[in-house]
Amino acid sequence: MFQTRIFSIILFIIIQYFIFVHSQCPSNVLIKPCLCIENNSSKNNEMVLYPTLTDMIPIRQKSIVCENIKNSSIDLRSIFIKLSTILATNNQSYNLTNFNDFLLHNTEINHLPENVFGNITFSYIILYHNTLLKSIDINAFNNTRNYVEVFRTLNTSLSDSKTLFTIINEFKNLRLLSMENDKLKSIPDNAFNHTELRYIWFGAHYKQTSQPIDHIGKYPFYNVPNLDALRIFSPVLTKIGKYSLAINRRATLIDDDDLNNM
Repeated sequence: MFQTRIFSIILFIIIQYFIFVHSQCPSNVLIKPCLCIENNSSKNNEMVLYPTLTDMIPIRQKSIVCENIKNSSIDLRSIFIKLSTILATNNQSYNLTNFNDFLLHNTEINHLPENVFGNITFSYIILYHNTLLKSIDINAFNNTRNYVEVFRTLNTSLSDSKTLFTIINEFKNLRLLSMENDKLKSIPDNAFNHTELRYIWFGAHYKQTSQPIDHIGKYPFYNVPNLDALRIFSPVLTKIGKYSLAINRRATLIDDDDLNNM
């Protein structure tokens, strides 16, 4: 009986693996309660509109969505470790473990642990409407940090500036940072050191979102040589220091119509 059960498990893993090899996504059984977004297009970066109760979120195919999770103690890390283990059985697992977007949406998760994605990598990390999410381990994104190009948050309880900006600074290929309606109260000295970063958004006028920032340190944006647009919407920011907005090149002004399309 025991050997039969072991054989069944091994057979299940092999079947799920070969399903994934011949598609862009693993079986949703492997990543439950999350799911993988896939369409029939041959274009790997083509956007699809993912419907939610409040919005249509543009994400790319070969992306993983974890949403409507009401169990705050769910172990996301174990899901991705299991997927990593299955994919590691193949010599070409490097390509299979690279996904486009990770969307965490409308959950009651309050913490993202160390190495939350295992060996799975994402270039976009999107954390939307997770109002109980208060903390992210400083090493949560260790294995994907060199791949992250876009990092977005909206309606979370993230507030630890020191940890957040330490994490963000590990994203050396970051191109866009957008944080809206979180609990971020300060931007520390020398917060950014990114050669690829072009857009930094703390809130958006056209969406009426903001960030409760009441302090901006010295030279936070100075080491962002390719910065094109910076926007900070805060109802409590009453004073800006002499060097708070110092940059080493002139930023480009972009109107709201352009921003809406990003």
